[in-house]
Amino acid sequence: MKKNIRFLLFFLIIGLMLAWPIHTLINRLDRPAEEKQLAALDHIAQELLTHTKKGELEEAQEKIRLLAERFPQQRLPVSLRIDSLNAVTQSILAAKNSFAMSSTSDQLLWHATRVRIAIDALTHDHQPMWRSYYVSYATQMQNLMESAVERNFDQFRQQFDENTRLYLAIKPAMSIHLREEQIKQIDAAYDLISKELRRSRIEWQMVRNALRDLNGTMQSVFIGKDQSAIALLIHPASPFPVFVAIVGAVLLTLAYVAWKKYRGQMHSA
Repeated sequence: MKKNIRFLLFFLIIGLMLAWPIHTLINRLDRPAEEKQLAALDHIAQELLTHTKKGELEEAQEKIRLLAERFPQQRLPVSLRIDSLNAVTQSILAAKNSFAMSSTSDQLLWHATRVRIAIDALTHDHQPMWRSYYVSYATQMQNLMESAVERNFDQFRQQFDENTRLYLAIKPAMSIHLREEQIKQIDAAYDLISKELRRSRIEWQMVRNALRDLNGTMQSVFIGKDQSAIALLIHPASPFPVFVAIVGAVLLTLAYVAWKKYRGQMHSA
């Protein structure tokens, strides 16, 4: 009996170790053709960013050319609003033009990053890459509030430009998951602050109020709705059902062996 239990525990451990790769393989085989093609675009976008970071501009230019060629022909597995689709398309075309004009390394990296985040948002609905910029964005907002309180125009102007640049980098990706009203609300806040900075006399109280509203809105869109642990476990992409199946099979086997032994002991008694 003990030997059987050791064997079963051994197979249980092996099964649990294989559950994840088996689950991943099944998911890949079950994916529709559209999702497989989109996954290929996601891989190309990652290669674009990697080559750009390494300064391999010819390779990066080839990747953005492929994206610009394939994305318009891509059938998306989910429906997108026209503005979201245009945002992704324009980010790809802008990156292609930037590489063609041999822009500075910082500009090329910004364009490659924006494309990478946008394509990722099409393939990762649960945890898109753009949400990982929450800490950076929150830090910038805190610095902006401090500069607004101190009424330091030059410092605020520089920080606001950096913050706007970050927002524009993730905006195409955000538009895929947010409602159109949310994007318009965020854009309106940025426009209000930009107009105020162009005035001869800045109303700093108005700027601070706009920053608070903007910060609150961005916190809600970055964090989003909390999902319970149970909901995450039963999600179709979760390997939890595979784990349960393996553990259930082993427990049933152990119960059957114990029952057979018990019956044997009763007959021999």
